[in-house]
Amino acid sequence: MKIYYKYIDLWRSIFEKSVKRVVWQGEWLDNSFCAVCQHCCGPQDEEEPFPMALLPSQLHPGLEDDFYLLDPETACLDRRGCKALSTNGCRLPRASRPFACGLFPLVLANGCLYLYSICPATLYIPLTEWIGVAEQAGEWLSCLPATDLRRISLDISAETLADRYIFLHIRLF
Repeated sequence: MKIYYKYIDLWRSIFEKSVKRVVWQGEWLDNSFCAVCQHCCGPQDEEEPFPMALLPSQLHPGLEDDFYLLDPETACLDRRGCKALSTNGCRLPRASRPFACGLFPLVLANGCLYLYSICPATLYIPLTEWIGVAEQAGEWLSCLPATDLRRISLDISAETLADRYIFLHIRLF
């Protein structure tokens, strides 16, 4: 949880007096913190790129104009941030964004849903509310074909999960 404490003061200075919300919108998490924050879409502190698998329906010519790519089917965030980030947030329509973006700060990893602990929304939205949102997301995700679900699930080490994520006890596979 070391990384968590690094951000607490930053988030408090930005969000302490603002009222924000998170709501599951059927296929997408509407997180009003993101428009103000944009931290996770910007340049990353980590050396290792954060992979965001794309499904076959999201692949199109010119994909490299929208994302930095790890491979032809996987977008990533790294020290460069995201190519799709503009001054007004993401410039891409929701259907074109990786599933990881539509879930964040919920993260599907190793077949389970987690909450990314350094997101400012985790400081201001009670965990019980997050669990309700995650259950809705899990219901929607469970309707995806198993191959797609496995494709978008991240493979994250137990050490990283313990350090940066909150386990929500929602297993999808």
